[in-house]
Amino acid sequence: MQKNIMTLQFTIESKLKLEFAFGKVAQGKEMQLYGEYFPAITPLIADYATQQVGTFAVLSSKCQGITPKMGAFTHWLSLDNYQKFYSDSRFVKVKPLRDDSLDLLSDGHFFKSHDKVIDIDTDADYAVIISESDVIDMTALLTLPLDSDSPEQTYLGKSLTLALWNETAEKLLKTETAEIDIFKIRFNKPGQ
Repeated sequence: MQKNIMTLQFTIESKLKLEFAFGKVAQGKEMQLYGEYFPAITPLIADYATQQVGTFAVLSSKCQGITPKMGAFTHWLSLDNYQKFYSDSRFVKVKPLRDDSLDLLSDGHFFKSHDKVIDIDTDADYAVIISESDVIDMTALLTLPLDSDSPEQTYLGKSLTLALWNETAEKLLKTETAEIDIFKIRFNKPGQ
């Protein structure tokens, strides 16, 4: 019997800003985030021309602080639009709802993008690695440096690499170093 592979087209564009964000929903607050907050900001997203490039579950990770469980790559028309989104009175009104529903939110990480389309197998595991240098033995699907205008500068001097999960990624996950953040992720199927 042949396996039915579900793919997602991961499309990035150089004219848009690509944000990497990750977080963790607080126990029992899922409905608050997904049923109240997200529907409230949907019109705002349309107003500021943002688009989800791909959302994902974090299966395991090595980064400082609370362990993330979810994340997203998002396109923004510009950094100005990103800042306007967060200062819009409609967002300010629902921000407490969002903040109360999350144990962790790390956003505002903008990486320099270029035009590229990647077919993602939503049944496969991928590595998102943020490091100062190229990762040995990894065939990168995408490598992007942090944008110098990124609102969040945690990853200053580092690049984001997206690759299929492999033994090298597994070793990096177990390595005790603060120099590399690594996330084992699985992209959500379209519509999830």
